[in-house]
Amino acid sequence: MKHENLQNPEEWAAQTFGMAECGDPRRTDRLVQIAAALAGNPSGSLPECMRSWNDTQAAYRLLENEAVTYEQIMKPHWTQTAQEAAQYQRTLLLADTTNFTLSTHTTTSGLGPIGRGKKGKGYYAHTVVAMDADQQQLLGCLYQDPFVRQPAPRGETREQRKKRARESQVWERSIQAIGPVPEQQKWIYVGDRGSDIFTFWETCQDYGYDFLIRVAQDRRVRVEEEPEEGELWAPRLKEVARHLPAQAGRVVHLPAQHGRAARDAFLQISFQAICVQPPLHGACMHQKEITLWILRAWEPTPPAGQEPLEWLLLTTVPIEDATDAWERVGWYKCRWLLEEFHKVLKTGCVMEDRLVQSVESQWKLLGILTPVAMRLLWLRQTAQLAPETPATEIVSHQIVQLVCLLAKRPKVTLTARELWRTIAGFGGYLGRKSDGPPGWQTLWKGWRYVLTVLEGVHLAVHFSSS
Repeated sequence: MKHENLQNPEEWAAQTFGMAECGDPRRTDRLVQIAAALAGNPSGSLPECMRSWNDTQAAYRLLENEAVTYEQIMKPHWTQTAQEAAQYQRTLLLADTTNFTLSTHTTTSGLGPIGRGKKGKGYYAHTVVAMDADQQQLLGCLYQDPFVRQPAPRGETREQRKKRARESQVWERSIQAIGPVPEQQKWIYVGDRGSDIFTFWETCQDYGYDFLIRVAQDRRVRVEEEPEEGELWAPRLKEVARHLPAQAGRVVHLPAQHGRAARDAFLQISFQAICVQPPLHGACMHQKEITLWILRAWEPTPPAGQEPLEWLLLTTVPIEDATDAWERVGWYKCRWLLEEFHKVLKTGCVMEDRLVQSVESQWKLLGILTPVAMRLLWLRQTAQLAPETPATEIVSHQIVQLVCLLAKRPKVTLTARELWRTIAGFGGYLGRKSDGPPGWQTLWKGWRYVLTVLEGVHLAVHFSSS
């Protein structure tokens, strides 16, 4: 994701959506206008962002136009992300599925059930985000698939289920939609328990992808080495993994998640090559075993009152030593970026509060706001990955001067870290010793404040010269 147009919503929107093929150049121009307005105020309603009745009506007409599709809106961003990912030797494809709850949107058509109850209404979206595996630089959204859940037919047999389209096939569809891995590249698909699907693994192999997934199923396995006499023999995956002795240990930082506070944990790891057998009764395409590496990371002595952490991971990327194993653990941790992305969409971009007539219109808004959310995340990441980079290499010299002036530090040369911490301070970040790095919400509030002041400066110059 490039930063040259980060501070200019109009230039960013033109670069991101200007190549969208919507069937008419006027539709593309309108799309760019809407994207620029939402990029300048992601939490604002369409009337608030468009600022006039005519432009607001035109925005709603575009969203309701059946000739304009979600795929047309997103394709330029997907293409740009794929082109950038191809520049790196190793790219992580971080994937997850989330739901958008729209139960109070009684006039929105096409919604389906969400969650386990019968009252929840909304839709799901499966998102694949690309990241440089070595520098962990966010590159953008490589693919996204919004869909409405279809309840399983009553009395369905296992054989009938295998023959119909299933929700879990969203993982395979993402691989098929992205296409084969470019030559000389290594793309590693990283998924949580939902990606423990044998046909998904086979699809990855068919298209040239590696993968790193968290184990859900206790599958049949074959190990390369026969057990010694008297040693426990376990033909199941989880038993094999938990029988392996610890091979290394280190302290790993665990960020706040699902209501749990952030903490440091001492983890041990073990790893081994195994052959996972195809399911006897489940779906599979080739009826061949797959050679993988099992990696277990666990917390032997958790703090009092804390549930011990354990990750059982499977990967096609060979693990030769502890250095490789810790790298794979780091790759899996990168998945937490997706949770931040979902927070940005739901809280920063208020996706669940936007009222439109149909779920298809919701998806078109999602197509506009997904790159906007990526832009917000990139703001924070620049301060974390290259903290000593001069701030003028990330934003314009004018913005750096304005930030220094607002912070009453007019003669200071800022680094990227100092720039974003200062901007976050305008949004309420206190920066105490006990505080972690600024979150995207305080950072975005501060960034909007800076842009608002900058707009006032430009208007003042305009009026003084007229």
